[in-house]
Amino acid sequence: MSHSLSIEPKLSRLIRLIELIEKGKVKIPAFQRDFIWSNKQKLELFDSIQLGYPIGTILLWKSEIDFKIHQEFGPYTVDTVSNAGFFYILDGFQRLSTLFGCLTNPEKVDYKIDESKLKREFNIYYDLEREVFNISRVAASEITNIPVCLLIDTYAFGERMDALRSKITDKNHLKRLIERGRVLSSNIIDYNISLIEIEGGTIQDAVEIFSRINSMGSKMSADWMTAALTHNEEDANPFNLGQSINQLLEALKIYNFGDLKRDVILQCIQNSYDKIYFDYKIEDLIKDKDKVKNQKKKTLFIEKTIQTVENIKRAIQFLFEELLVIDRRLLPYHNQLIFITYFFQENKQPSRAQLDKLKEWFWITTYSNYFTIYSLSKIRLAYNQFRDFVHGKTNNPVFNDKIKPSFVPNQDELFYGDPPDRRFETAPFPKTILLGSVRCCALLLFLLNHSNDFQPVDANEVDGLHLAYLFADSKDESDRFLSEGAIPMMHYVQNNPFKKSMD
Repeated sequence: MSHSLSIEPKLSRLIRLIELIEKGKVKIPAFQRDFIWSNKQKLELFDSIQLGYPIGTILLWKSEIDFKIHQEFGPYTVDTVSNAGFFYILDGFQRLSTLFGCLTNPEKVDYKIDESKLKREFNIYYDLEREVFNISRVAASEITNIPVCLLIDTYAFGERMDALRSKITDKNHLKRLIERGRVLSSNIIDYNISLIEIEGGTIQDAVEIFSRINSMGSKMSADWMTAALTHNEEDANPFNLGQSINQLLEALKIYNFGDLKRDVILQCIQNSYDKIYFDYKIEDLIKDKDKVKNQKKKTLFIEKTIQTVENIKRAIQFLFEELLVIDRRLLPYHNQLIFITYFFQENKQPSRAQLDKLKEWFWITTYSNYFTIYSLSKIRLAYNQFRDFVHGKTNNPVFNDKIKPSFVPNQDELFYGDPPDRRFETAPFPKTILLGSVRCCALLLFLLNHSNDFQPVDANEVDGLHLAYLFADSKDESDRFLSEGAIPMMHYVQNNPFKKSMD
């Protein structure tokens, strides 16, 4: 770790942090991940502040490195004019964006405002009657619902209390409501947040510090850390991992895989190093103490990432068109995608026989609960077996733990053969199958493939998955993926000549 580095823990009033953002003293580096917090997470943050609970440590970094800046703080576009002595946000971006987006009064700033985002995601109110926070468009019509942005503005808060006095005639009730508002306003204005300010050092130093700090009970995300370690502002066109992943997810929407987990994408990249992804940490692929080796590692990782992005597209197109995994929720295991991505990495133009064998592997691993019944050590052996298949060393991609490995004569490698009398066996289907389980996905995929005579489809012709209901009263309006009496069917593009009669 660099010696020209200072680390100072301190407490800061929440309102001071808001003011620092307004003055351009806190900025978002381009390698920071996107804002992803749900409305539920925002409401829970304000609940914690109201109760005086800690909300985790904010990590700020002052550096001479001139990173590109994201301008969006919540629904506001904040001026990014360079100011001396500003900090980059390393940890706490989600929290600070929420606090700034919700506590800034849109009527008193000159920022560009995304009105739709403001109303949909950052209009948090406090219900003085029920004593709860909520995000609701109808909340504005209730005089007892106070926008949280008024709670740190003394004048605006006083005006709102005057309006409350004009509407509430019961003096005792009015007194209770006003007291609740005053207590909450005081709690937010006086709330202290734990900060760690880092000054100097390199991005590797900052990541090292970040990796040792837990905030909100969880460690930093793998994609954030990877983005930080691979970002180099000195490059003419600096590589941006977050942007690459976003572009991939956008491209995957045609296959209904646009919500693929980012961690799975990183695992596919790790697996591209010809070794099972869980055997090493992703940061070990990127950084090294030696400066020259560190740059070589970073360059190789970026190359691997660019290649893997294309191979993930090919793998998902194969899953969609050849196996009718026409929705991300139908994929039984993420490991299947990771393995298949590796297959396309090593086989740029696979033969029809190889693809058919890959389909057979998919069905066996799906119906057998393959990645559930095996321990990590056996999954490692399963990967080795699959890798031998990919490289043409065996025609059998399925690892069978019932067969003891033996050495091939004159070869220093293990051979996992599958003689005819020791076929791969799997437990029978249980009488009850849980919705969303691997076995449930297996049945759905079988029904879809059977209805299409197990023939491939064209991704451009299929819009997605829909459910046909056997009984009028069996339709489930809840968030469950499938309910009793429902049959999965492909939804074809409108006016498509390829459309089957079954639809």
